[in-house]
Amino acid sequence: MRILLFFSTLLATTVAAAQTRPLPPSRPIPAAAGLVASEKLQDVAVSDSSTTYLVFPGPVTLVDVGMVNNWLVKIEGNAVFVRARRKLPPATPMLIRFGSKYWMGRLVFVNRPVLQLYDYQNSSGLLGATGTGTAAGAAPKNELAMDKELEKKNEVEGKLSKLRKAHEEHQTVAVVDNDLVLSLANVRNDKDFTYLRFKVINKTAIDYNVDFTDFQLVENAKQKFLARKKNEARRPLAPAGGSPNQIITGRTTGYLTYAIPLYAATERGYLEVTLRELNGARVLVLPVPSRVINRAATI
Repeated sequence: MRILLFFSTLLATTVAAAQTRPLPPSRPIPAAAGLVASEKLQDVAVSDSSTTYLVFPGPVTLVDVGMVNNWLVKIEGNAVFVRARRKLPPATPMLIRFGSKYWMGRLVFVNRPVLQLYDYQNSSGLLGATGTGTAAGAAPKNELAMDKELEKKNEVEGKLSKLRKAHEEHQTVAVVDNDLVLSLANVRNDKDFTYLRFKVINKTAIDYNVDFTDFQLVENAKQKFLARKKNEARRPLAPAGGSPNQIITGRTTGYLTYAIPLYAATERGYLEVTLRELNGARVLVLPVPSRVINRAATI
């Protein structure tokens, strides 16, 4: 009985002491190292009539898009290609993992071709610590973004119109496939863009309808026979001028003109130009040596 009374007294004393003892001040829970919060997601303009290009400073290993049935997404190296499957899809978030970091933005449909390259390779908006970083920086400056003045676009189109009147200069840079001939006719540079004029000879009776033209700068391309170099790097370039869906009718010759962002490649690099057909499988791939572009006259 005495033992039971002793423990009852001890328990009451402990409870009373706990009720009168002040609680230690609460400490804030530290955030994950390198985690960067963003008040507003970066909007990425996407159309069903052109391809939107996003380039990151590391290899892309994951793209997660909400409402995936509304968008076509392709990963190639450190680049992501996005195109709308239909008109007027609702805006949707997109999460991209490049290297050990993450970027989050929002796909927004625009009813016009997108004349912008989202190049995040040197963007200060891409922050984050290894393994836990996130990023949602603003898009890099682009002189042909859709919200820029019309004067810059008119200047580019004016130079392309001038290039269409020039005499052919590079007939040796050509490729022949499926009775189609794709060759480089002219090339010019200014401080912002490289202007290209291609000649297409259609020796078949079937029209060649150009769906879209893809431009990629390839570096470290020297390789052994039938062996691709492991550290070969590819940089997609979004065309900033030129008309989509151009048609080279059967047994005729036509010309295509484009403006792409100026980028000086090394002697081991070249510009890979790919023409894809709208209603067919005839694909033309033309490598343009870097020395031809680097030594081109100004316009």
